[in-house]
Amino acid sequence: MPHTPSGTPYLSSSDRLKYSAIVFAGGACYGILASVVKIAYGTGFSFPQVVASQAFFAFALFLLWALVDKVRGVTREKLTGTQRLKLAAMGCVTAGTTTFYYFSLSLIPASVSITLLFQFTWIGLVFEVITSRRRPTKAALLAAAIIFVGTLFASGLIGGGTLVEHLNFWGVVSALLSAVCCATFMFLSGRVEADKPVQQRGLWACCGYIVIACLLCPDYLVSGVLFEGIASFGLILGPLGFVLPMVLFGIGCKRISPGLSTIMASSELPISIACSIMILQEPVTALQIVGVIVILLGVVVAQIPSLRK
Repeated sequence: MPHTPSGTPYLSSSDRLKYSAIVFAGGACYGILASVVKIAYGTGFSFPQVVASQAFFAFALFLLWALVDKVRGVTREKLTGTQRLKLAAMGCVTAGTTTFYYFSLSLIPASVSITLLFQFTWIGLVFEVITSRRRPTKAALLAAAIIFVGTLFASGLIGGGTLVEHLNFWGVVSALLSAVCCATFMFLSGRVEADKPVQQRGLWACCGYIVIACLLCPDYLVSGVLFEGIASFGLILGPLGFVLPMVLFGIGCKRISPGLSTIMASSELPISIACSIMILQEPVTALQIVGVIVILLGVVVAQIPSLRK
């Protein structure tokens, strides 16, 4: 397949639309998580139990995928011990994102948690500047400023009225830590065994995820919580929180430009806000909606240089 100067495959308009939609769907999967987690909390389950449910059910799905491949006679690529450890370490970082994010959801509104998590967009810019030792572009700096202003509105810190009074300090800190972990994961995902099959990357990343989940909720498998209804949440969180995004991003992101991938994956933010309004019936002000739109505008501005290519 021919490639463009930027390294992405040359695609027709219909193919570009198809793969863009796939990446959009991956971001939308993440957007649904906050509402599901909030409902699980309302049912009486704790945040360690919810994190463990997502980890174990995602791991079970990747194991099932491996068994199906074996039955079908699909040849899997052999990974060295070092490669497996690298992927497991990346899974630990993913677990950090989930743990901090889900903890913040137990303390502050979902709309605020997702807004703060979305700060990974400019935190990733900081990582890039540090590792490449290059000055950020004007578009990147402008985008970071736009996202910051949008966050002030979307989080309710400006014009939020009583919303600010209900913001828990540790909830805000935890949401920001989830953004740091998310930016770290995105930085590593393009560098750690990126050429390996997605099902193998996912399985070994899940191994690291399971380690963190066991430390967080060591009695998950023996406490009987699986028979108390949490399995139904695990069946949703496992696929939406890990398996489907990894598969969909693995299919779509390598076929369209990084800039377009980032914009399409930003579907997570509006989907999450919409779910918090329609499903959780959380109060969201007009200024918060404006803030979300401003943040998405900042994401687009940051990708203008790559989109021009």
